Amino acid sequence: MRKSVRFTADSYISTILGEISSRGLRIDQDPDLTRWRAAITAAPGNLGANISFDPAHHDLDPGGPHYWLRVTEMDGAAKGRMSACIAFRLIETGKGGWMEWLASGRLFSSRLPPLGRPRLVHPADLNWRGRIGHHGGLWVHPERRGENLPYLLTHLIRALSVQRYDVDHHCGLVFDDLRNSRIPLSRDGYGYTRVVLSLVGFVDAAGKVTQMHTTHIDRRGMDKQIAEGPMAAIEPARAAA
Repeated sequence: MRKSVRFTADSYISTILGEISSRGLRIDQDPDLTRWRAAITAAPGNLGANISFDPAHHDLDPGGPHYWLRVTEMDGAAKGRMSACIAFRLIETGKGGWMEWLASGRLFSSRLPPLGRPRLVHPADLNWRGRIGHHGGLWVHPERRGENLPYLLTHLIRALSVQRYDVDHHCGLVFDDLRNSRIPLSRDGYGYTRVVLSLVGFVDAAGKVTQMHTTHIDRRGMDKQIAEGPMAAIEPARAAA
């Protein structure tokens, strides 16, 4: 049974870091997203880098409010191998809100106009404004899937966004296959509170005609998750792959 303990952001983060370490894994933060791009492009089974976090498309020089987390093996034959990663950037929306970042295409590239103009179908009453933490580029090595690393990394990076950047919201982007799974909204998955259809048509981040959905949680939801603490028993066998 869960103890009646209210977590702070610091204790929540420490608990998740301890869970990752207990699995024989090392986790490091890196301010250079060019290294994330190189690592994830070479990762087994990955289809490429999410251009929302690609320094070739944005001014994301080291030292800004953006970074990535690299998880590597500490022992055995796979020692030193990257087994998971996730990227983060802070978006300050301005008056146009999240919808303007989607509609203009600058979420995907601030250096080039978009190739296509997908139809914006994101509900106007959900046009979040302020400081938005944005995660993406999540990848887990095939040999480490089923061990709840997506849960650990998404919840860790959200708690860090609260601790470091005092965010108002946190968002991710997913395509239909992930939207139709249980992972974005499940308690032992990403733990977002809503998924909203946002773009329909040619999306530069995909390089094809598709549908893109925004995953979202507001600050109240993040504070609640942090206060309740990570899942009482973070068991790999129960995890979202």
